[in-house]
Amino acid sequence: MYDLVIIGAGPAGIALAAEARAVGHEPSSVLIIEKGIQHNWAIRQFYPAHKKTTANYKGHVAECEGLLCIKDMSKDETIRFFDDVIAHYNLNITYQVEAYDVEPVEDEDGRHFHVETSKGIFETRVLAVAIGVLGRPNKPKEYRLPPSLKDRLMFDITSRRIENEEVLVVGGGDTASEYVQYLFQQNNRVTLSYRQHEFKRLTGTNLTALMAMEQRGEVSILRGSNIDKVQDEGGRPHVHFKEEQYPARTFDTVVYALGGTTPVNFLHMLGIEFDSNRPKIDRHGETNVPGLFLVGDLTVSNTGGSIITAFNSAARAIKRIDKMMRVTQPSHSMV
Repeated sequence: MYDLVIIGAGPAGIALAAEARAVGHEPSSVLIIEKGIQHNWAIRQFYPAHKKTTANYKGHVAECEGLLCIKDMSKDETIRFFDDVIAHYNLNITYQVEAYDVEPVEDEDGRHFHVETSKGIFETRVLAVAIGVLGRPNKPKEYRLPPSLKDRLMFDITSRRIENEEVLVVGGGDTASEYVQYLFQQNNRVTLSYRQHEFKRLTGTNLTALMAMEQRGEVSILRGSNIDKVQDEGGRPHVHFKEEQYPARTFDTVVYALGGTTPVNFLHMLGIEFDSNRPKIDRHGETNVPGLFLVGDLTVSNTGGSIITAFNSAARAIKRIDKMMRVTQPSHSMV
């Protein structure tokens, strides 16, 4: 029986485990389960090598409330930071584990959770869900993606190396711009499809870089373009656009940069109540299911938050969890 099981080894999950260790939980009593093969799998998978992780991402105030704090860093620096946290607090993480079902149980041991996973069943007194929205990328809803092209229709740029290819990037946010910049550096011929005519969501740096690339002929931008369908043409995606000025074209690879979504179905399965499209939680992140907490992106908005907001949600959650577990043994902190 664990004191605390955390689903997700991203910033929020790691921060919550560190907070739990600092208030007295032994390493063997706190478990993080992660479906990826390494911690912070979404950052590793969806962030290009040069992408910065910014403290005030999306305008969220960068004020740290708990043990952990972070400044603007490169992707590699961010991963090393979490490596150090895991080692410093001796965190217990099991990888390649996917949670299938969660059931609250009442027995002689009191109320706890029965967590069924791909690697067996875990029992825990408190359960925290620290799934980031990037873990489940948005997919186009207007048309069908041919299953035969699953290796050519991608939602990140690290699943396989893309080099010397004809690539279509779909999207108009910062991730799309950064994908374009990175893919060009890998000697690809890059086209960007964006349904709007003006880029209103880009940061100044990414907008400047993208416009300069277009001026130099390093990227072709299809403004006001909407994909009508994608067909398999000899193992390559043949893309049809709704607009007549954009004739159908065959690409080697299509990369979608459409953002992430809240894993609504999983949260409903846990019995969590919603207010409109947002899960209902109190200021500590506890849901309507006693002992079940949300931390990280799921506590901020449907589009996610920053690493520091993830840290802060863990700092708030541990105050309630600490009382529930009645742990008073002090420890040390790390910033």
